[in-house]
Amino acid sequence: MTGPTGRLGTFDARDARDARDARDARDARDARGTAGYGGSPSYLGLGLSPHPQHDGAASTPVEDRWWPGNQWPATHPIAADAAGEPVHLHKIYKFYKSAEFQHWSPGNQAIAFLAEFAQLDSNGSGKPDWTDLSLPQPAHTGTNTSDLTDFGGGVRWRIEDELTELVRLIEYRPGVLDEALQQKDTLIGYFQSILPFSYLSHPYTFRLCHLALTVAQFLAFHFKMKIQRPRPSQLHPGILPPIDVPQHAAYPSAHATEAWLVASCLNEVMLDNAGNKILEFTHPDGQTRNALHDMATRIARNREVLGVHYPSDSEAGKRLARAALTIVKGCATVGTLADNGLLKAARDEWNSVSKAAM
Repeated sequence: MTGPTGRLGTFDARDARDARDARDARDARDARGTAGYGGSPSYLGLGLSPHPQHDGAASTPVEDRWWPGNQWPATHPIAADAAGEPVHLHKIYKFYKSAEFQHWSPGNQAIAFLAEFAQLDSNGSGKPDWTDLSLPQPAHTGTNTSDLTDFGGGVRWRIEDELTELVRLIEYRPGVLDEALQQKDTLIGYFQSILPFSYLSHPYTFRLCHLALTVAQFLAFHFKMKIQRPRPSQLHPGILPPIDVPQHAAYPSAHATEAWLVASCLNEVMLDNAGNKILEFTHPDGQTRNALHDMATRIARNREVLGVHYPSDSEAGKRLARAALTIVKGCATVGTLADNGLLKAARDEWNSVSKAAM
């Protein structure tokens, strides 16, 4: 090869997210708990509640009194209009002043945003920007009959080397399994663990992450369908993935695409007051490390350890995400730090954070 080189319950016959790969399977439930984004339960019961005022004469035993409660709000005595008719709910409350819905959940907003992303034509060519994105054909697929998946610049893999590496990674599965399985169902949470944020503390940052996840899903599955690369276990019986092999093609890795696009978006907004990247450090030896990029690399690598992706799948996801970031920032909903969009709003949520000194 010439290129760069933990348990959650019972899984059914599908990939746990099946068709939701590259989207957080908990649909924007990261860091919200069971109470919902703002603390409200997911279900509100509304029964037949008695009116709040005492009813009946003292001479009537309380167990024989009936307190009418046939509407919300509970009213007693029943209000009547000039004609003696009961005043109904729509006449009691008249506050229909909002002209638009303002409470989109991050997951649903991200799905709606996808149409904006898919239609963006920044240069007026009549062709959406995303359709110009491309990936090299992996080995033995499409027009590439060679053994190489070549990204250029010396970054390339021989398919035999990739399969050999995946077999060697099997010994790491016991140590990584719990983490890798958790990342099947939640991805944002691993970035939240680096520098904590939640829907309640950083709502715009949280929404930005979900937009990134949905765009990554869209792009990854487009190329998966187009290229149709077989999973590693189809080519090497010794890989034996410990999970059900996802029922879609391998290239690019959807986990890598979403992890890198989330990391790239967070890297745009996690800045200190001087504009320095909060989670990027240059060590005395001159090496620069970025915790967000390291997490994205780790998430992608774990899928290789599971035996469901080639290293070149991970590289393709990384490159696809980085190319997509420019298009995401070209959408009015997101914008750049100079625009009044989601990116600027998310950036403002990190104003008070100071970068630690080395």
